[in-house]
Amino acid sequence: MDPDTDSLRRAAIDRSVKGPVLFLFTNAAFWLMASTLMGFLAAAKLLKPDFIADCAFLTYGRMQPAHIAALVYGWGIQAALGVALWLMARRTANELKGGQGTLVALGVLWNVAVTYGIVSILAGNQTSIEWLEMPKAVWIVLGIILLVFCWRILSMAARTQRSEGFTITTWYLVGASLWIVWILWTAIALLGGNLELGAIGAGISAWYVHGLILLFFVPVGVGAAYYFIPKITGQPIHSAQLAQMGFWILAVIGGWTGMQRYLGGPLPAWMPAVGAMAGVLLMIPVGVVGINHHLTTLGQHKMVAASPTLRFTFIGALFYPVSGIILALISAFTTGVNLQFTHAWYGYQIVAVYGFFSMAAFGAIYYIVPRLAGCEWLSVRLIRNHFWFSVYGIGTIVVTSLVGGVQQGSSINDPLQWDQGFVNAVLSGQPYMAARCIAWALILWSNAWFLIHLLLMVAGLGRRSSAPTLLTHGHEEHLPEAANA
Repeated sequence: MDPDTDSLRRAAIDRSVKGPVLFLFTNAAFWLMASTLMGFLAAAKLLKPDFIADCAFLTYGRMQPAHIAALVYGWGIQAALGVALWLMARRTANELKGGQGTLVALGVLWNVAVTYGIVSILAGNQTSIEWLEMPKAVWIVLGIILLVFCWRILSMAARTQRSEGFTITTWYLVGASLWIVWILWTAIALLGGNLELGAIGAGISAWYVHGLILLFFVPVGVGAAYYFIPKITGQPIHSAQLAQMGFWILAVIGGWTGMQRYLGGPLPAWMPAVGAMAGVLLMIPVGVVGINHHLTTLGQHKMVAASPTLRFTFIGALFYPVSGIILALISAFTTGVNLQFTHAWYGYQIVAVYGFFSMAAFGAIYYIVPRLAGCEWLSVRLIRNHFWFSVYGIGTIVVTSLVGGVQQGSSINDPLQWDQGFVNAVLSGQPYMAARCIAWALILWSNAWFLIHLLLMVAGLGRRSSAPTLLTHGHEEHLPEAANA
């Protein structure tokens, strides 16, 4: 295709998705700030329970689920939908024909529903179902909105205009769009806010959490990485066969995880056993994807230092195998019995949703927003600070959660301490909670500046330049032309 024609086509595609994508990114960034603040307060309550003790809505039992709900539904799903919508439009060469206003209106309704749900949690009107603590009416609304968004993404995939047809990025986005609708509506149908299901209800909840991570956040993150790494390095994906293998193994195994969360619990023995096996076998697609990403960037590691998108995407790709290792540890019978019901479970959620997916989403946002806003990022220093504070913070949370979980699990399962109160196991984790507080404070600082930076870009107040924002000088001439497209 003629370069000028191709450039005009990309510009038309970007204009067609600009409103919904920027709306989703902006609101997601606000929720990320809220989640980070609540994560800090929840860690502070574990460290010092009498901190703001007179405020019922700031108790740990309310703050912790509100923190996760804001991270998953406020930030995570909105950011993922924005990334998926833009990527699918670019990958299939399809403009978003009509319905932009409808998608923005649905985005407004999504944020209203999430706000109502989180306020309900803080007010004490919550369920005991993990990641489904918001009132039942909220899930019906969110499920309908997801149906519409995913339908628009899938309809683009069905009308691909590219001669090469489906790419591995398209596969992952199609999978994520189908799987999240199936997972959410299955959980709504099986649970329906029913708190009398007992152990089976807990098992369904664990299946839902694992499914949302492995079959939605992981596919969007991996799909984005498979798009941006070749795009910026100028090198094709090293192995199409490895890419396909990673996708299909995840598709086949990902939905079988979850029940291992309750090893030794009052569930049929085959359920935790199957979940444990699936959790360990998922090391295969994790390893395959990691090797493929590494070999694709081979010889182009200088670009990781120069490109904001590649730097965030690359570190997110490194967190992916970390999340796979932690999942295997909490799934295997030999190690899971000591890690279940400990801080290690929280560490897995954070490394998967924030360490892997969110870093990949940040990389995508740093690439997508300038093409939609018509200006470049204002400050290289703010981007660097966002990166390093995020890496240090998430790394600290993951390491301390895993180490603290091992110590906590050993204390709980020590026969010599079975006559001791559970509070001893809680107190033994306080040093790790101090580290978690510091980590969330660092992340809060970085996200505050990320939000301000993003708002300036959306308002069109960015730097007027045709050259992309790079983190190091002297790399402009080495940046592949495709990376500017």
